[in-house]
Amino acid sequence: MDLLMQCAREFQRLIPYQYHIVIGRKGNILNFTISFDPADFHHLAGLHKLKDNVRFQTGKRSDIMEEILNGKLTFIQAKQSVYFSEMEPRLAPLSELGAFLDSNEIIFRYNPKIHIFSAIKADYLLQNNYHGTLVYLFLAQRTGTNTQVCRTFFPKSTKDYTVGQPRYTLLYKEKKHLTTGEAIIQYDRLSSK
Repeated sequence: MDLLMQCAREFQRLIPYQYHIVIGRKGNILNFTISFDPADFHHLAGLHKLKDNVRFQTGKRSDIMEEILNGKLTFIQAKQSVYFSEMEPRLAPLSELGAFLDSNEIIFRYNPKIHIFSAIKADYLLQNNYHGTLVYLFLAQRTGTNTQVCRTFFPKSTKDYTVGQPRYTLLYKEKKHLTTGEAIIQYDRLSSK
């Protein structure tokens, strides 16, 4: 299967869900909810980096994901871009985004002022291991809501985005299907106290 389509299918599987997460540090407890929208996929997959491919750059972001799912936009088309190497490292980890989110790895409260060299605006940074490579997922508040959106996602390269960021302890995590209301508690340190 086309790797780009595989990533889009993985993301599509997450759309009917929300993750509710509670974290703590030094007596300070924070909670947030992650939600998903088809338009979010474009940036997560790094399609914004393909500046020389008009089909990936124009139109509604959610329509682009739909065109990938329908086979109208393909991995081969993305690979033809001279900028493809800037997005390629994201794809293999993105094809397993659900597993990344289901695991109980490391969460930081993200302060963009610490990394003034970066244009990333985010509230939280999740770090996880993907086949021996650290991968970052940045979360930011979705405009007009009280949920977090997966803002950007990429493997660690030379910059360590966790330096200087306050690390939090995961206390509770629940994955909820929005249509059925079924909730799966993936981690619960709160009820054991």
